[in-house]
Amino acid sequence: MEHLQHFGLRRDPFCNEPIPDQFLELAPHRDALLRLARGVHQRRGLCVLTGQAGSGKTTAVRQLLETLEEELFEASMMVVLNASADAAWIMTRFARQLGIEEPAREREALVAQIYEHLAIVREDSRHAVLIIDDAEALAGGRVLADVCGLLKLEYEDRRLLTLVLAGGPPLEAALAADPGLAARVEVKVALRALDRPAARDYLMRRIKGAGGAASIVQEDAMDAIHRLAEGLPGRMNTLADNALFEAFLASRTQMTRVDVDRAHRDLCWSGSTRPPAAAGRPEGEPLAAALAPPSPKGRAGAGRGVRLEEALDSEFDAAFAIGPSNGRDPLGDSMAEAGFTSIGEDADGPPKDDDEEVQDLLVELIED
Repeated sequence: MEHLQHFGLRRDPFCNEPIPDQFLELAPHRDALLRLARGVHQRRGLCVLTGQAGSGKTTAVRQLLETLEEELFEASMMVVLNASADAAWIMTRFARQLGIEEPAREREALVAQIYEHLAIVREDSRHAVLIIDDAEALAGGRVLADVCGLLKLEYEDRRLLTLVLAGGPPLEAALAADPGLAARVEVKVALRALDRPAARDYLMRRIKGAGGAASIVQEDAMDAIHRLAEGLPGRMNTLADNALFEAFLASRTQMTRVDVDRAHRDLCWSGSTRPPAAAGRPEGEPLAAALAPPSPKGRAGAGRGVRLEEALDSEFDAAFAIGPSNGRDPLGDSMAEAGFTSIGEDADGPPKDDDEEVQDLLVELIED
């Protein structure tokens, strides 16, 4: 693009697409990834990553997903589409990601299907991991508790699933407000904002990685980017990108504080900028769709690579080998322990409208 050539750049230095090498050079993000990976490898139940919008939560959990070896884990990731998502929505899509082509409409049958496939993963000497990004959308009502109820499913006295939730301050508040849920959190990581030296190094790596010279951004402009974006990498990228274009329009060869201030005004952040502890998701933040590792259908030994492919409301199948039952029926005991109960009307009752189906799919859990 013309404005990038104007500054001697080979590519866009401030795109918000993940750049793994640069991500791992940020101390807060490297620390978060190590802590989450430790929790998953130790097969902990509930792991939580919190941070403001723009702090890098999505980049962190995507990087975590890519580090989980397919020989050891059956890992998948989904992003909550909207705030109306409920436990039925989550579990139905999780079932499809596990390879269940026709998830049951009745909640007990749906949980039984999920349990069977999780047990198959365990028989295959692997561990299932479900990562949910934008999980603050589940903070209302009993949705979080219902989804976390899956963590009670066990096979041969071992937990079948690790659940990783990534979300903003509303997720943290919801967990804190429910002592039962808070007690289940075994790993909790908060992404910190970058301090000024780290923010400067981050911007410089971005510029140099795109073939540019450090001199294209004045020091006071860097200070302004750090302050106005609150040290959040995603917001710093957005602000710097817009400020660079402002400098181009003014025929300058350097980005100045004037350009940063103009870009900041145009982005209309001034009315919503708050200290990190109180900030939430900005209005209008785009929501993504389900992400899952695609795998061909078949028995054990079929390729099951864990990779990321984004597509709106896409769902991918996974393949598993059916292991021996050892003459026992652990499903009943585990489901009873988790508090899943049947609702007699579902199997034989008349057809239901969409609202009734969603309501009926919600999982009822016994309070711990």
